[in-house]
Amino acid sequence: MQENIASLHVVPLIYFYEEDLSTPESLLDRYSTIRPFAKALCNEGVTVTVLQRFHTNHEFWDGGVHFYFCADECEPALRKWEIPRSFHSSVRACLVNHRAEAVPTAVHLNGLFYPLQLRVLRSSLPRDCSIVGQHHAEKPWPAFSRPLQRWGLQAADGFFFAARDLALPWVDHGVISKRQLIFQIMEGSNNFRYQDRVSARARTRMAGNPVILWVGRLIPGKDPLTVLEGFECVLRHAPDARLYMVYGTAPLLPVVRDRIAASKTLGESVTLMGRVEHSQLEDIYNSSDYFVLGSHDEGSGFSLGEAMACGVVPVVTDIASFRAMTDDARVGACWRAGSPQAFADQLLWVMRQPLEQLSNEVQQVFHSQLSYPAIARKSMRAYHEVIATRRNRP
Repeated sequence: MQENIASLHVVPLIYFYEEDLSTPESLLDRYSTIRPFAKALCNEGVTVTVLQRFHTNHEFWDGGVHFYFCADECEPALRKWEIPRSFHSSVRACLVNHRAEAVPTAVHLNGLFYPLQLRVLRSSLPRDCSIVGQHHAEKPWPAFSRPLQRWGLQAADGFFFAARDLALPWVDHGVISKRQLIFQIMEGSNNFRYQDRVSARARTRMAGNPVILWVGRLIPGKDPLTVLEGFECVLRHAPDARLYMVYGTAPLLPVVRDRIAASKTLGESVTLMGRVEHSQLEDIYNSSDYFVLGSHDEGSGFSLGEAMACGVVPVVTDIASFRAMTDDARVGACWRAGSPQAFADQLLWVMRQPLEQLSNEVQQVFHSQLSYPAIARKSMRAYHEVIATRRNRP
């Protein structure tokens, strides 16, 4: 008989928190993916217990999800060798309490920062409990410490990466073994929705034909200068195009300003919007036609996901996470990082296609692959696969 996919207990487990967070609500607001992912699993019939290290103890229910905030003897940011034993005791007690219900359990560890803690945790859990580790843009440790990292991460049955290709360095360096399962599942999503463009633009006063949007830090890794140089080429063919740039951290801001000031066409066509409250971003996305970024490397791509939720057509770099999010560049276009001409060529190519049709396709990909319900369904299938694999292991 096929197992009911909804018969499942999932335990999202988070070791990290920042010292200035004083209440559970402030933590859940800042780490904004925890609650909606847990609720999406709950909506699929999964029993969800969130276990979060914290400086005080709290227990509460929220929308069918059971939250435990557990105090321990360690500082908020665990050192690599620190073991939060009282937190591990709370995890074990939670799992033992659920064993009587004979429901298979998967611990979902957020982040690959803590391999030693994971190894110790594994030794205290019931043998039939599976563990998956969620990649959050971490890198393998330096060569001299990789054996220790490998030893710790052997305790996991599987791993979630936003793109399978992001796992390649981990496998190539032997940190993740070929017997451990790897799944392509996003680390988070958003609840933004498509809105009428005319109404949104009336609120934001954004204008252009087309309107192009950048949302990302002004740092070398996101390469705003390549995007600006490519956009200057685009303006020769589409002089009414306008680029709006939203950013927070901006060490390259003086250089970006100088580059814009040095070009009459960029000066007339680029608006630096700066930092914007997250609550205002939905209107900004819905005022835009195309979304651009010049990233050379990303662990996933939250701003890209927000843009796609609003039907903004992506023209982003050809990196692993962006390829995965755009369904292998089936929607929008991907271009070679660092090449202004490649960016200009791909943006002009996409602009020649029917915008409404592209926007609809982008929304379909988001809802079927990148939304919280889609991530929850993918995760459920992965949990059951690692549980079955563990059960069948000698």
